[in-house]
Amino acid sequence: MSSLLCICEQGYRASVEEQDDTVVWMAHMLQRCEGTDVSLVLKGSAVNYAFDGQKSVGVEFGDWKQAHPADFPRDLSRFQADGGRIFALAADVERFGLSKDNLIDGVQTIDDVTNLAAEHDFVSFW
Repeated sequence: MSSLLCICEQGYRASVEEQDDTVVWMAHMLQRCEGTDVSLVLKGSAVNYAFDGQKSVGVEFGDWKQAHPADFPRDLSRFQADGGRIFALAADVERFGLSKDNLIDGVQTIDDVTNLAAEHDFVSFW
C-alpha cells in the first residue's frame, strides 16, 4: 500500500468556478483507489475548509449562475468516510479565529507536519 500526504495551504483557489478545491477533490479520488492511503493537512487559509459552520452560496455573473457552490465540510466528511485522514495545523486554526470545537468531526489538530511527512511514502504540497 502506498501512502500520500497532501498539504493544502491556500484555501478557496478556484472553488467558485470548480465547485470544489482541486487538492481536496484529488486527495479524495486517490483515497478511493485500491492500495492508496491518503492524508490531508490543512494549513494557512485552508484550515477554514474544516470549519463546521460555514455555508456556501452560489454566485452569478450576468446570465450565468453557479447553482452548486463548494461545500467543504461535506466534501471533507466524504473523504473521511472513504478512509482519508484530515489534519489541521493548530497555529493556523487559532490564527483564523477557530477552535477544535469549530471543526468537523474527525479533524485532528497538529503542531507541525514533520512526523506526518516521515510516515508517508509521498508528500505533495499545494
